[in-house]
Amino acid sequence: MNLRSFQLSDCEKVTNLLKEELSDTCYKKTIRVFSKQLSYDSDLVVIAEDAQEVVGVIIGSIENNQGQYILTEHPDYERNDIGKNLVNELKERFTQRKVEIHISVNTVKFKKEQEYDAVGL
Repeated sequence: MNLRSFQLSDCEKVTNLLKEELSDTCYKKTIRVFSKQLSYDSDLVVIAEDAQEVVGVIIGSIENNQGQYILTEHPDYERNDIGKNLVNELKERFTQRKVEIHISVNTVKFKKEQEYDAVGL
């Protein structure tokens, strides 16, 4: 597995991952955040890839000097530390920007009708 910054060629793969894994309501909100973040600072969008396939994405944003994020991973790659590695990579990028790191927890509903905690920095 490789972590790297978002590239324009990732757009379709990331969009498909978000659409497949998120509920319609969550997808609509996330895609707006994703689009907005790409126009501000695409370096805060980090991709996890395996064999050139996008298997996870973390979309970071900064509001009032506080870091926040949305994390999505492909279900076949859950429990492989992808989420943990993406969070650590984004924390490093926030630290480079001297952004305060705060943790908040929100519940996000996925298509699988399971509830997961979405953690924001």
